[in-house]
Amino acid sequence: MLYYIYFSSGGVPATMLSPTWSCLYEATNDGEDLTLLASQTVPIQSVGNNIANPSAGGGWYVYEIVFGEGVWSNTSVDLVGVIDGGDDLADSDRYKSVEISLRNLGLARVAHKGIQNKSTGDVTIYATDGSTPEMKLDFTDSGGTLTRNPTAS
Repeated sequence: MLYYIYFSSGGVPATMLSPTWSCLYEATNDGEDLTLLASQTVPIQSVGNNIANPSAGGGWYVYEIVFGEGVWSNTSVDLVGVIDGGDDLADSDRYKSVEISLRNLGLARVAHKGIQNKSTGDVTIYATDGSTPEMKLDFTDSGGTLTRNPTAS
């Protein structure tokens, strides 16, 4: 899933930055300590930035974290972290907190293309391009109870 983040400097869109992960952690719901993940594994780039028009992104930056892959391979946890916009920004503009959760993908389930297998009931949710699988919902019917389990696609 693509995640967007906005940087400004004193209210003016901050372009031509090179944001980096200051930290990224796995967070569990049971009160255990957070587990630090490798911080440079997810690139962050300007939206629309190109050589001909380097400020085309207007302060917006994008990164992709895929449920079930890479830093989110442990699908039973949420991810929390901080993105650093760089030392050209004041501290109040520089750091952005990040929370990535399976709950964030709930909107994708409603708004993105989904295909349901009639024989199994399983649903595959696609990215905004309509062809790249983003998440799968496996359905299990046992004892009159239908259980939906999100899995990596």
